[in-house]
Amino acid sequence: MKNEKVGMIIFSKILEMPLGKYLTFIEMATNGQGSAPPRQELAEKKIIYAILRARDGTIIPEIPDERLRMRYLLDRICDRRVMFAFRWINTRNEFSYHILQSLITYQRDYWLSGKEIHLKPLTLKEFLCRFPHEHLDLSRLSRLVGNLWVRTPHNEVINLRNLFISPKRLYAYHVKQVVDENEDALSDPDIQHRLKQKGLHLSVRTICNCRKLLNIPNHKERASHYYGRDIAFSDPIAISERKFNLIPAEPGVYELSLDAKISYNGHRSEVVYIGASKNLRKRIASYSGKSLKNRRLIQLVKDRQLFVRFCVSEEYQALEKSLLKNFKINYGELPKANSNGENP
Repeated sequence: MKNEKVGMIIFSKILEMPLGKYLTFIEMATNGQGSAPPRQELAEKKIIYAILRARDGTIIPEIPDERLRMRYLLDRICDRRVMFAFRWINTRNEFSYHILQSLITYQRDYWLSGKEIHLKPLTLKEFLCRFPHEHLDLSRLSRLVGNLWVRTPHNEVINLRNLFISPKRLYAYHVKQVVDENEDALSDPDIQHRLKQKGLHLSVRTICNCRKLLNIPNHKERASHYYGRDIAFSDPIAISERKFNLIPAEPGVYELSLDAKISYNGHRSEVVYIGASKNLRKRIASYSGKSLKNRRLIQLVKDRQLFVRFCVSEEYQALEKSLLKNFKINYGELPKANSNGENP
């Protein structure tokens, strides 16, 4: 009884393994060292469990690493530790493939379109009722599904856990689609009207909650957006992290922002400076030292974290002027650290 309980605990840990660590465990087992999961912490990169392809309306899965689909034979194994390890591996491989095939069937419309609005609401409990499998229970499903990453027919990498959504999240995806489809900033009643035209009837309060669920700004904040969709800023980088190797040594514009919004004449914003440079990496790296000359910026970043986003452009000087002009139109004034014309 004690050995059985220990085995269940070990198997639970195996189900929780990211794929990289799980593959290491398989290698240990096949080399006769299969008593327990490896204890060392591994640098885990996102390993793809399966690649999905669409052919004539059918979704076909391909599992690139054969170790994730193999069934290891037990009849010739004398070492009990290795035998148990192979049983755990076989069971996890069976569970993984069952989950994948079931979600391919249930979420077929999503796989074909690549659009989140075509997902069907599904909970872990509902999955087990629709697609039962021997020994697969709620706890094991929850532990395993978050470790399964797949490449969709539209060449996006997603986690299978993201296919388990609530009705509220599905509504949020519909709200997001309406917001993204319109150049103008729609108010929540406007969004409600557009959704009604599509046959989806939601209250304004529900639409507001859906926006917050996906971190979609409110109408006023979207209306005050100072640059168009043709400007592709990078993701924010914390200056304190000094990851300047991620920034190209090319010309472009950049935006400095704080970790909290500050007040402007029109709206509130995190942005405090908009600049341009022939060498983005060199210029942005200069903000990490103690030699800042912009007195306004020094005051603003005191006791706060500074972030940067950038956009590569050969026309960086013209683009900088355009961004500053649009910011002033939308917020009623220039960014705080630009206001008196100081250069950092």
